[in-house]
Amino acid sequence: MNRPAEDVIHKVLAGLSSEEEAGRVAAWFSTSEGQSYLSQRMEDDLARLSKGYEELAVNHPVPSEAIYHRIMKYIRKKQIRRICFRAAAVLLPFLLIGGIFFQLNTRVNLLGGADYEEVYIPKGERLQFMFQDGSKAYINAGSKIRYPKQFGLLDRKIFLEGEAYFVVNPNASRPFIVEMGKTSIRVLGTSFNVTAYPEEAYIYVSLDEGKINMISAAKKNNYLNPGEKIVYDKHTDSCTIIKDTDTKSESLWKNDVITFKNASLQEMIKALNRWYNVPFVVEDSRAHTYSYTFTSENTLLEKVLLDLEKIAPVSFTYANDTVRVRMK
Repeated sequence: MNRPAEDVIHKVLAGLSSEEEAGRVAAWFSTSEGQSYLSQRMEDDLARLSKGYEELAVNHPVPSEAIYHRIMKYIRKKQIRRICFRAAAVLLPFLLIGGIFFQLNTRVNLLGGADYEEVYIPKGERLQFMFQDGSKAYINAGSKIRYPKQFGLLDRKIFLEGEAYFVVNPNASRPFIVEMGKTSIRVLGTSFNVTAYPEEAYIYVSLDEGKINMISAAKKNNYLNPGEKIVYDKHTDSCTIIKDTDTKSESLWKNDVITFKNASLQEMIKALNRWYNVPFVVEDSRAHTYSYTFTSENTLLEKVLLDLEKIAPVSFTYANDTVRVRMK
């Protein structure tokens, strides 16, 4: 800022200036040059007064204390205003970013570490569930699913123990990930069934629509196309892909349809125990030699057992909340 003329400065200090001149000089006083001038001027005046001078060298009285305080007050206001403008210029971008961050964080988990919810489906029950992104999960009996209250910014990760059928909303920038112990499934937009009970030696995944990548414990990628089923051996960390499979039958359970295809008695008992929460006692080991291919839309246990007796010479007696298996 240009320094005002000396006579204008004198008029301001004497309280004889116009409002415009006072404003211009006060603005200059707020600069480092103006403050140095004002400081030096005050030191000179004090020095002259100490030597007994009654007047300053100029032809007007020493500026009154009221005028001085008025000028200093104006200077302070200017300085405070300048500091506020500078602070606003610095803080405004952060406030805008913070506002955007808050809005996004109410919809997705930007920083990670979100709280998790856990849903356990006891034996004898099933549940249909919807995630916050609109994806659906049909959860079978004896299964547990853990999911964040808010999905992350980069992915949508959930944890599964048991069996579930997923219908995933497409989102190329945020893949849907199903974690199953040491293995996982990476999805973009797909319908598929997963059977991954922790006590079982195998994980089964069958794909109806879309495309998925099952990642083994050794981080090996295994891509699955519609109509294919993958069988993962937990002990050997190996995958077998079965093509041209009736994948729709793998998920009929979500429609309350019981189905078995060439299943051993042991496999069938495990499934029925989860479905009905009823223990089975095999009293004759010869019953294990038979396998079962069976579909029933009647979910009454007594009717299912009667239908099973038509397949093999094995009898099922349901009494005292227990099913006993014998040879006929």
